[in-house]
Amino acid sequence: MLTNDNILQIRNLTKKYGNFEALKNINLSFENGVYGLLGHNGAGKTTLLNCISGILDYDGEITYNGKDIHGKDLRFKEILGGVPQQQTLDLPITVENFLYYISSLKGLKNYKGKIKQLLIELELEEHKNKKLASISGGMKQRLLIAQCLLNDPKIVLLDEPTAGFDPVQRRNLRDILAVISKDRIVILATHVINDIELIANNVVFMKSGNVLNFDTQDNLLSEIKVYETSQDIDDLISKDSTIKVVNTKNVNGALWTRFISEKDYPNRVHTSMDDVYLEWLG
Repeated sequence: MLTNDNILQIRNLTKKYGNFEALKNINLSFENGVYGLLGHNGAGKTTLLNCISGILDYDGEITYNGKDIHGKDLRFKEILGGVPQQQTLDLPITVENFLYYISSLKGLKNYKGKIKQLLIELELEEHKNKKLASISGGMKQRLLIAQCLLNDPKIVLLDEPTAGFDPVQRRNLRDILAVISKDRIVILATHVINDIELIANNVVFMKSGNVLNFDTQDNLLSEIKVYETSQDIDDLISKDSTIKVVNTKNVNGALWTRFISEKDYPNRVHTSMDDVYLEWLG
């Protein structure tokens, strides 16, 4: 049950392109915290984020604290921040001036201190005087995250935010998201399952425009039994149709198979979000 004053609710959300339904009667509720959005390409993740952000029209209802998120009673741009999947940083200006430019577009006041803080937190301080055309893809992604946080949004929408990041940069971003999610809704669409496993308490699985499951990570992990065996996996599968193979590896000349099953076997091992992903989408 949602209990705080930062609530995003989606009811009967449908998005059609002609006869094609990109989203099919989506119903979700979010409060403060980090939410992982997982699914194959074409599952509807980006379409869902674009509906929330107002980029796309849709059928259904999206409300923030009971008010239409795109209605006259709520200036949604003041509470939303987002990072798109595609980078379009082609302005002939510096990193720092880009943040000043975006702050001006957002109508922000007293933003100098915020810009300095974000440049430091996202490791862009030493690159602030570089032109956008000269910085790497990873730096551009960090800059897009910085502009997203300029207005201290209550809802943060991130579409593949760690693309081009090395492990250290991914860790630093996770640290930032963990801090800001205390009083914000952060929805993170990504293919990097490790990012979801390390930071998201709640996970949405999507496929072909549908929500397959929406639950806490703890519940998702506890519901799946995973094992490892050196036995012939084909022989086990012939007797157990519930088996899903996760992977096979060679250990000192012996083949060990990691698998999911509804039945009980020896050598049960820790369940990971990779296992959960394969259970729902494999």
